[in-house]
Amino acid sequence: MAKLDYKAMSQSILDNVGGTENLANINHCATRLRLKLKDPEKANKAELKKLDGVLGVEVAGEETQIIVGQIIEDLFFAFEKVTGMKGGVVDENLDPGLKGGNKSPLALFMGFLQLMAGIMSPVIPTLIIAGFFSLILTLGTTFFNLDATTSTYTILYNISQAPFYFLPVMVAYTSAKKFNVEPPMAMLLAGVLLYPGWEALVAAGSETGFTSYFGIPVYLCSYGSSVIPIVLSVWIMSKVDGFLKRIIPNTIRYFLKPVCLIFIMSFITLALTGPLGYLITDYIAAGINFIRETAPWLTVPAIYLFSVTLGVFCPGFHLALIPIATTNFAALGYDDVINIWFFSGTTVPGFTALWFSLKTKSVKGRNVGIPAAISALFGGISEPTTYGILYKVPILYVVNSVAGFVLALYNGIVGTKAYAYGAYYLTNLPLFYSEADPSNLYKALIGVAIVAVVTFVGVMFTKWEYSEDDEAGSVPTMSFFKKK
Repeated sequence: MAKLDYKAMSQSILDNVGGTENLANINHCATRLRLKLKDPEKANKAELKKLDGVLGVEVAGEETQIIVGQIIEDLFFAFEKVTGMKGGVVDENLDPGLKGGNKSPLALFMGFLQLMAGIMSPVIPTLIIAGFFSLILTLGTTFFNLDATTSTYTILYNISQAPFYFLPVMVAYTSAKKFNVEPPMAMLLAGVLLYPGWEALVAAGSETGFTSYFGIPVYLCSYGSSVIPIVLSVWIMSKVDGFLKRIIPNTIRYFLKPVCLIFIMSFITLALTGPLGYLITDYIAAGINFIRETAPWLTVPAIYLFSVTLGVFCPGFHLALIPIATTNFAALGYDDVINIWFFSGTTVPGFTALWFSLKTKSVKGRNVGIPAAISALFGGISEPTTYGILYKVPILYVVNSVAGFVLALYNGIVGTKAYAYGAYYLTNLPLFYSEADPSNLYKALIGVAIVAVVTFVGVMFTKWEYSEDDEAGSVPTMSFFKKK
């Protein structure tokens, strides 16, 4: 593929979204340039889709998302230079999903998912790092006689666990960016929940499970690896912060407001939002455990079926469910839901793109398919396949969906588990291995073989053509009814 001129591409994108003056916020995730526009109507989506390197364009909540795949980091760096803006610029009105207005319950729920996705997206690389170092430990102890009593093992283990232990601090930072709070204040609040002194109180416990703070009952619970408690707390913090700004004179605000803010939030967090978030997380986990115990084969297939039907209308919602995975790792030592679902969502598109590349007669199709296959199979990123192939060839969307459902159903029946985050693409297959359950890796490998066969049959024995003139990024459920 010809090397893209990222500066020129950035300028073209900027021209088609109304210029710098129309940008309120710029950011990116693993595959998308995410732009919050002051006037979304100024975005020319048709022209954006025609740009070389652009796989599709979607509007998700208040964001216009330009899907570009694995070139995102180079593009975003160039886009920052062209616009003169830095990623993470905060829009003080950005509070999707938590404002009532005239929104329907469904709109509020979708807004909440988009909010959680935006909060979790910047944290994902740290979880991938945790999975990678867990992989190093697994390979080191299994094949290279790495001694678990050495300092090397201890340091590697610390790196693999630190992202989960300090997850509330990182989420506090990203939440602060969303809710227009000073990040150090939010991070300090998360630090209070993780500080050894609090953990000592929890460990000591009491007969009632409560302690007191200035006479106010405080529920004793551990917040390590949690997400919802700190998100709720930072949201409330943004309201308290705004109130304090209005009532404290400028002359003493610099030192008085932070002190008052943390003092007030210590009550609210320890007595209200922290326990509430903990209980919400606990009930979610209990619900999943109920399904896991009553119909263990159903959980992953049900989530996957939603993701390829109604889920296509709320892109990024999968990121909102990552806290389920972190809860599973903390409570069980493995995840048999989210990472297994992701396993269907990445390996299947990878093989679909691989067989597509072998069959298609289109040069452009091969130029899209080969990088898409590599991206999904060895990087865990499926968007290039989704927007570059599946949305343009509807029958392959069906093939991909059926194959993914088969894999999800298989993994649900045999009970495949991921023992570290990131176990959803071929490079990280060793993360399915555990000394306590060595057969688990074989389950994952059999799943890969099943997918390779099902997608091969589906792609090779169906009739389709790859049109180089079709727009990318159309909604698949609508494209089935598109006249040819």
